[in-house]
Amino acid sequence: MTLIKSKSRTSILSLIILSLFAIGILSTSIVASSTYQHTLAKGTEIFEITKYDNDGWENTVGNTTMPDDWFEGDSNKTGAQGKYTVKGWNYINLKTYDIILQVLFSIEQFMAFMTLSELGYNETEINNNYTNSYWLWYGLGAEWDFTDSEFNETADDSNSKIIILYHPEDYKKILDDYNDLVDTIINDPGVILPIKSQFSNITADELLWKLIFEGLAIAEPHGNYLESLITELGCENASVSGSTLIIKRYGLTNYTVEILYGDKGIMSSFTVKDISNTVIYQITSSNSEWLFYLILILASTCSVVLVAYLVIRNRRHKR
Repeated sequence: MTLIKSKSRTSILSLIILSLFAIGILSTSIVASSTYQHTLAKGTEIFEITKYDNDGWENTVGNTTMPDDWFEGDSNKTGAQGKYTVKGWNYINLKTYDIILQVLFSIEQFMAFMTLSELGYNETEINNNYTNSYWLWYGLGAEWDFTDSEFNETADDSNSKIIILYHPEDYKKILDDYNDLVDTIINDPGVILPIKSQFSNITADELLWKLIFEGLAIAEPHGNYLESLITELGCENASVSGSTLIIKRYGLTNYTVEILYGDKGIMSSFTVKDISNTVIYQITSSNSEWLFYLILILASTCSVVLVAYLVIRNRRHKR
């Protein structure tokens, strides 16, 4: 997901991400599916904070959770911009161990989990105990944090992950396996308490919220994909309208978060509305390549008009 604050931006997980791409060559072709097709395309999106009502936010969401808890950089400044470039993707198969690391573990959980290897919580044993495997489009992007100044030359996160499960109902299998694994860790007398404290069960709605912040993208048809995702998971506080995912949240009062997915299947806008449906925070995006070509066309049109004007004027002078 794009420009979304990730707790797992570390060199360790970057190596894991890069290793997944060693399985095959980055591809830009669309993989045929009788049900879903990804619509990822290489290119750059510019994101802008188009509205931030600080008073409305603090009266609704509260001041314990602020925009910069969700998004990196100057995400609490109207007019600040971020940038995201889709670099490529691959169609791969992951087993339970890898998918849990990529989708669910925070960096704290990852580090704690690595200490449990000798107790049988390693890749071999996990995949023997949980035999599901998952086909997915796994992409990489370059992400620039929100800023109210010029973008850095290099991305703040050059290995931002993009995840589209081939079967959206597979998220329920991942959730069930994760919660079962957590129960096993918590009930294992050989695991010390400080390690156990890093793990807890999560609900379907908690998983969905986490996915949004961990690179969730969707395949076409978008509405069907989102409906299948929330229905199979059993989410109680989520609904779908077209390509928009709507999530009910609670801070000081009830509020909703609406995530619109664009043509590429990645986040196109992110909107927070208060209980009276008033927008208190909004991020929108534009395709910088589309803007470039629009500007080029307009410039070319203006040049043609100018040349035509000069030709006509010269002809009149000659008369």
